[in-house]
Amino acid sequence: MSEPERDIDVPPSVQAGVWANDVDVFGDVEELTLDFVRIEPRDPKVGVVVARVTLPLSCILKVKRDLERFQ
Repeated sequence: MSEPERDIDVPPSVQAGVWANDVDVFGDVEELTLDFVRIEPRDPKVGVVVARVTLPLSCILKVKRDLERFQ
């Protein structure tokens, strides 16, 4: 089943995105939180969360399906 067309606005403040080279995942059976982390290349023990996204299980399953296309 295909997704309906959507008109999604990406505000200028987030259009550039963020750089992350690690991700931490935590949550429960109803939702997961993804912390996207930028690890300092000169000191791999230091990192900063550059984005935190909490998703319901339905979105996580969609992300999983979409990522499987890249295998």
